[in-house]
Amino acid sequence: MRYRRLGRTELHVSELSYGAAWGASQDRAKFIATVHAAIEGGVNFVDTASDYPDSESALGEALQGHNHVIIETKYQPYDGWDGEASYTGSAEALISSAEESLRRLRRDRLDILLAHAIRTLESLDCFMNDGCYEAMVRLREQGKVRFIGISELSTVDGTHEILKLAVPTGAFDVVMVTLNFLLQNAVESVLPLCAWHDVGTAVMMPLNQASAESGLVSVQAALECVRRHVAAGHLPSNQPYTNLDLFEFLTPYSVPAAALRFVLTQDVSTCCVGTRSPERFRENLQVVDPPYLDTERVEKLRELFGRNQAQIR
Repeated sequence: MRYRRLGRTELHVSELSYGAAWGASQDRAKFIATVHAAIEGGVNFVDTASDYPDSESALGEALQGHNHVIIETKYQPYDGWDGEASYTGSAEALISSAEESLRRLRRDRLDILLAHAIRTLESLDCFMNDGCYEAMVRLREQGKVRFIGISELSTVDGTHEILKLAVPTGAFDVVMVTLNFLLQNAVESVLPLCAWHDVGTAVMMPLNQASAESGLVSVQAALECVRRHVAAGHLPSNQPYTNLDLFEFLTPYSVPAAALRFVLTQDVSTCCVGTRSPERFRENLQVVDPPYLDTERVEKLRELFGRNQAQIR
């Protein structure tokens, strides 16, 4: 495993990290075994959130004796996940959420606390001015949080308008940004801003929405995701986008291996990937050897998908 600097936090984080969004509520033992496999492979950064089902409590169990592992968790100031959810943020709710995260994670401080899935400019303004941001700063001053940050909801904000506005303010130490070879525009927008302002970058959704139906997890699923982009008008409705051999140029890499390698060629701090089995995570660890993905394949992916401005499930 290789490690990269997480911006001005001066933390050094594993290139591949573990995204612990799902799995804990379905098979806790397997989830914990996967976390342990990640740590054995050199992973020292785990992403979770207060509203990921059972994730924090399972991590609190899994990470006992592994205090070197950096934990990033989140507070979501909305009443749901969809783009129409109402903003419900408050300083009191944020502080209560952070305290509960500390209890579930069995830690005396949170390494990184993010404002979770900020999805409109209006709610970003609310978060910054209604006491929520000040509460994050106060938790940091109290030593309950080391660093603060923000994540986006790219199914609503595919052009990263929230992060493009938030990063230059200097308010956040870390951002969580969506980047995969079907949604690449952060490479030329968010990532340069983060480099200039020395903000750490944790990539989420490197396999898109990593579902078996339309994630970047197999050729068939990736083709289905492209088909949905074409149907939505995000990509052209002609060849090569309609070809069944669209991804043949990635051989000998599998689609998920190429997707992870594509992210690791970029100027990011860490790439969070979520899997539900130790075996699959060990497979993912095979992608961390430079040069990750050769220039020819990277350029082909940019040619095919670099102009796409939307994420789709």
